Amino acid sequence: MNKIIIKNGIIIQPDKILNNHNIIISDNRIISITDENPNKLNYQVIDAKGGYITPGFVDMHIHGCGGYSLEMEGHPVRKMYGFLKSKGINSFVPTILSDPALLKKVAEEINESSDLKKSIHGIYVEGPFLTMNRRGAILKKYIKQPNLDYMKFLYDQSQGLLKFMTIAPEMEGIEKIIEFLLDNGVVVSFGHSDCLLNDVFKYKMIKLRNITHLFNAMSSINHKSPGLATLPFIDKNCFYELISDNIHVDPSLVSMCYKNTNPDRCVLISDAVVAAGLKYGSYSYLGNKIDSSSKGVFYSEREELVGSNTLLTECFKKYIKNTGASLDEAVRAVTLNPLSLMGLSDKKGSIEPGKEADIVIWDKDFNVQTNLSLI
Repeated sequence: MNKIIIKNGIIIQPDKILNNHNIIISDNRIISITDENPNKLNYQVIDAKGGYITPGFVDMHIHGCGGYSLEMEGHPVRKMYGFLKSKGINSFVPTILSDPALLKKVAEEINESSDLKKSIHGIYVEGPFLTMNRRGAILKKYIKQPNLDYMKFLYDQSQGLLKFMTIAPEMEGIEKIIEFLLDNGVVVSFGHSDCLLNDVFKYKMIKLRNITHLFNAMSSINHKSPGLATLPFIDKNCFYELISDNIHVDPSLVSMCYKNTNPDRCVLISDAVVAAGLKYGSYSYLGNKIDSSSKGVFYSEREELVGSNTLLTECFKKYIKNTGASLDEAVRAVTLNPLSLMGLSDKKGSIEPGKEADIVIWDKDFNVQTNLSLI
């Protein structure tokens, strides 16, 4: 991508929507946004034909999609990368359980490729310092008591790419783990936890903290003993992930989040696994048979929800339908908000002069028409 003008589109910015404006791009960077008709030679002109123009979507929590899963042989990260870009999801954070060998394998594949490193902003590890009775679909072998030496070992396996780690804040000895994560620029994400609200108030000084898939695998909103799910309604500085697939969280609670939390802290995620984006059927995940249906993705041998079969673009559309959120609010939850949490919002995540031209043009049903990252 060198010199481009995008015209005739509806530009969705973080706090407003622009009509009848042109986006001027040079050397993969947005130079200006103007309502004047630019007279520039040697520029490729792209007609958006009245479609929506947004930054590329960001899936901050995803285990697999399109028939690909991170534990597969070959180059599963690259295959996921290609599949997601075809859907307008230009950035993602590969999410795994605390398997050191898999962590090393994923890190090596990313570090060996300059284009993967540009679009993949680290690795997300769920565990291993989680509460056993809130482990959800995580296998018992991936759960451990807090151990700083093991934490350092995991970090070394990530080759500097560890960006998020889910921990249960009530576990004995977790303070040393949190201190290590913060010292190494890793976002602390509370989840798979049975903690009470008071257990996390003491970590209020953490500037960037997150809740892993709000409501799922955690202590609930209780009027006498409020649990972890209460936090984003009380502390408006806390980021939280929300799986708006109408399966993991009831639509009425998705609407409750929209109306009662900080919109700048909501991050829509897919929590997708291998079956996402494909027809319903049977698949393999972590060596286990799983079944994908309208009810979600479950282990075949037991009724236990494994993850989502819904891609982020569909979660985004369901979020708008269930909440009445404006387009700029919903787009922010899949672009600027996750990148703010990752410390990258000064470079990308919104259509503004000076930002990277990470841009997708959609039709009115949010099907990809043109993805500039593929030009």
